[in-house]
Amino acid sequence: MKDTMSHDTSTSNASNGIIDLMTSLAMMFILLFAAFFTQTTSEAQSQLQEHKDDVQTALRTHLGGLGLSLDADPQDPLTLMIIVPNNVLTFESDKSTLSPQAHRFLEEAMPFYAATICGPLRTTIDSLAIQGHTDDRGSDVYNLHLSQARSLSVMVKGLEVIQAQKPDAYQCFQELTVASGRGRQDLVYEPNNLINHEKSRRVIFKIRLRSTEQIQLHKKQLEMI
Repeated sequence: MKDTMSHDTSTSNASNGIIDLMTSLAMMFILLFAAFFTQTTSEAQSQLQEHKDDVQTALRTHLGGLGLSLDADPQDPLTLMIIVPNNVLTFESDKSTLSPQAHRFLEEAMPFYAATICGPLRTTIDSLAIQGHTDDRGSDVYNLHLSQARSLSVMVKGLEVIQAQKPDAYQCFQELTVASGRGRQDLVYEPNNLINHEKSRRVIFKIRLRSTEQIQLHKKQLEMI
């Protein structure tokens, strides 16, 4: 009887020892994985910030000359945006027809953006969205149609100018760019919660950066060519 109890005790102790060892190994693995993940995430964030800085450095002077700025998109950490107000990129009332002032703006701005985005920054850029925005006057359907038509007018005129002045960047810019209408979905409000109709009517150029994983994959694809 004593031998049986002794054997059971030994077996139990051995089992407990194995369980303790496995628990310790599991904890070590979790800690190592957490440390690796933290380091990887930190490196990715650092690289992303470098890409943002590169884009801002490349565009800052030109944008400043036009009275514009490049800002972070609060809804997407991978996106930078250029907000072009209605008094710079204007349209005929209730139409998608660009004004003479808008033509001059696009003729000056688009070749530079295309040459930069499709040149030294190409590996870091994922896409460019041209978004049209309206105020709240009119129905949702009407404003969606109007904002879509306006964003498309900007894209078409931009491509025409790029093809004429920077033909080497034309194909790349066309592949990267989409036009979309947001209508009255993203209205601009004043501190008193009233809608600012003038600021709500705008066009936003959204430059989306590639993630670190996308950049690494792109480099591998280039190496295989």
